[in-house]
Amino acid sequence: MWGDFINQDIISEEIKDNKQAGKGQYREVRYKDGGFRQYDVETGELIGSSYKSDQKDLPNIQ
Repeated sequence: MWGDFINQDIISEEIKDNKQAGKGQYREVRYKDGGFRQYDVETGELIGSSYKSDQKDLPNIQ
């Protein structure tokens, strides 16, 4: 969930429409180091990230 990374330096959080999925919303969290993570608003699931270490946790979209 998006609270998992609370100890990092967050500079902004924004809720955006998920146009790629056609519906729903996601929370985009941007960090001081320039990275970001995106979480599904309904489930809290990590759905996007600029961090290499997160790639294994992202949904597999084929």
